[in-house]
Amino acid sequence: MDGSSESVPKSAEPGSRGGGLVVPDATVISGRSPDAGRQTSVTEIGRSLEGHWLGPYRLDKFVGGGGMGAVFRALDTTLDRVVAVKVLSRQQSGDEEMLRRFRNEAQSAARLDHENIGRVHAVGSDDGWHYIVFEFIEGTNLRDVVQQEGPFGIARTIDVTIQVAEALEHASRRNVVHRDIKPSNIIITPAGRARVVDMGLARLHQVASDQDLTVSGMTLGTFDYISPEQARDPRSADVRSDLYSLGCTIFFMLVGRAPFAEGTMVQKLLAHQQDPPPAIETLRPDVPRRFAAILTRLMEKDPADRYQRPADVVADLLAVADELGIEVASPRPAAAIAADPERPSLARHLPWLIPLMGLALVVGGLWSRAGRTGRQPAGAGRLAPGVSGQPQALAKADETAATADETAAARAEDAAAGNDAGAMAEPRVWRVVDVPTSDEEFGTIAEAVRQAADGDVVEIGCLEPRDGGPFTVEGRRITIRAASGLQPVLRLAESTSEDVAGRCCTVVSGTLELRELTVRPAFLAAGRRTALIGLQRTATLSCEQVTFTMPDEPAAAIVCVRSDRSSGDRQEVRMIDSRVERAALFLEAGGGAAGEVGGAGGGEGGGEGGRIDLTWSGGRVVTPGRFLLAEGAAVAGGAGVAITVTLDDGLFACGDGLACLIDSPTRPRPASVRGLARGCRFLVPEGRALLEQIGVGDPQSYRAAIGWVDAGSRYQGSGVFRRIDAAAERLDLDYASHPQPLDHALRIEAWPSADAR
Repeated sequence: MDGSSESVPKSAEPGSRGGGLVVPDATVISGRSPDAGRQTSVTEIGRSLEGHWLGPYRLDKFVGGGGMGAVFRALDTTLDRVVAVKVLSRQQSGDEEMLRRFRNEAQSAARLDHENIGRVHAVGSDDGWHYIVFEFIEGTNLRDVVQQEGPFGIARTIDVTIQVAEALEHASRRNVVHRDIKPSNIIITPAGRARVVDMGLARLHQVASDQDLTVSGMTLGTFDYISPEQARDPRSADVRSDLYSLGCTIFFMLVGRAPFAEGTMVQKLLAHQQDPPPAIETLRPDVPRRFAAILTRLMEKDPADRYQRPADVVADLLAVADELGIEVASPRPAAAIAADPERPSLARHLPWLIPLMGLALVVGGLWSRAGRTGRQPAGAGRLAPGVSGQPQALAKADETAATADETAAARAEDAAAGNDAGAMAEPRVWRVVDVPTSDEEFGTIAEAVRQAADGDVVEIGCLEPRDGGPFTVEGRRITIRAASGLQPVLRLAESTSEDVAGRCCTVVSGTLELRELTVRPAFLAAGRRTALIGLQRTATLSCEQVTFTMPDEPAAAIVCVRSDRSSGDRQEVRMIDSRVERAALFLEAGGGAAGEVGGAGGGEGGGEGGRIDLTWSGGRVVTPGRFLLAEGAAVAGGAGVAITVTLDDGLFACGDGLACLIDSPTRPRPASVRGLARGCRFLVPEGRALLEQIGVGDPQSYRAAIGWVDAGSRYQGSGVFRRIDAAAERLDLDYASHPQPLDHALRIEAWPSADAR
């Protein structure tokens, strides 16, 4: 949708519910005069003014509104540009004190100039209507993005938070406090940039005089995101209040709801005053401890215990991003290296002295190398882009620059020799057709994949290509997709090679992307289970609208994990609107030997068994077995596989239960699972358990191995939520034992057929 400096959720349509505009997290102002309750509604203002002119601004389309009035997409006829115009209600416009504050604060906000802030262009009045003119921002507000796409991952949350904190730092240096930071006041542009809107206008919501505030009191803000001190007295709110609201917004990005989302307005206000927020680690087990500590500090009740400046938040977030290897969209912000103006002079200059010293060393090394080779470094005489002020970057700077120099020189030599390999080529498309007639066409998938280079596309141009032999992807990113208008069926033969026996396709390293296909085996070997795809080392499988099927051959599990050695590897599986019917995928954490067919695996170094990230969005799984089966690690003294499972809006009908972790005397290190289920439906027959752990250890030691967070899912069938079958005893835990309330019903209405869409 189009967004403006006051974005409106898609669910809030003008005219709904009797002509009103329903905004779930609208800004609320208490302490108004009795006449305030008889205001003209936002929708009525919108309908009356749409198509009218206010000064040089033509109000083309009413797009919504908030606590202060209606917002229009408008045309600035003076400069011929699209703008957003917020028009105050006449009731608000009739208060001279309010108008004085309105003009002063709007002028203050207009002085803000930052890439993460929606800019104010002008303030004016015409025909008794007072209005503010904003930059019109294309995009969707953060609240709607999360509602549509679900809670954010860690990397995206950190990136958005850094951008918002940078905006708050810029504003606070100009003595502007927002006072209404919340998801609907943050616009996410199509390019992924975060833009804070209504910057400085929350202060304008104070429509009474200071004396009136003292006498009658006023609550300003949005109850889901308001700081304790702002709820008591808006005049006391400073940038630390905005940081508290930012903490609540981070919680929303990670969980999909505000920290105190339940109850009446009074109950929410009391919760902000008195109750600790829910521990993010229990709701999002994948949140790193250091990031959780940042969130906790932002949401301290006492402003003195919080971060004192947004720049301090940015600095800590950048450190977490570096630690996790996260690339943030924005450049290293100045606020992160200038957080404390009171630092000693040398300390203040270190952030720019260090990279300059490192750059000098790099340039000196390159010139020295150039002297030996007789070639001047590419880019010499100008600053290299992306030079970071982080000290840890300096160790690799010389090596990286030298590699880039040699690569650039090699490309130049290739280009001079007429060699296309030296140029940045577009991905090449190889086609699989019934009858190949050119060098870019092949009869089988295996032939096309062997020919494809990194980044290339293999397009299936026939409904049923000839049975292809097993193929391997190693060190490349390959996309296999259907040609436009086709829904091809790929019949893949399994490998007989010892290291990948029983698998039709193996991604040793790199990425395999599948789009709009059906994948099945060409034949089934008697007495052996066949896995359609296996992942090893550091490998990724990404599927969109893909169906995996294994006719007449039940799989032990859809996703099976085995870890046979320690490594620094990691596997990732992403499924979007896909189906798996009985067929198996196989993932090997740490790249171990062949074993039971199954799903996703990854490994960590230093004696750990590996890491697997499994994301499933939409689609369905129907199997007489399990969705996930993870064996223990055979590594002596090491750890088992760490598996993160995120399931969104999917159907999982599993005859043996959803997931099972197994360890044994030969594989003593049990795997661990951290699961998040949002809007899913789970079917498990009576007598089976949704989650199960089987092993030779102490049953109490297994309790922490599985963490499960639910957000609006339904569970049908067996009353056993979790089963621990250990050496000494077996424990069955029902759904009521889970810390969260779960929607469970014993009756399964109908078991889905394997071939039903």
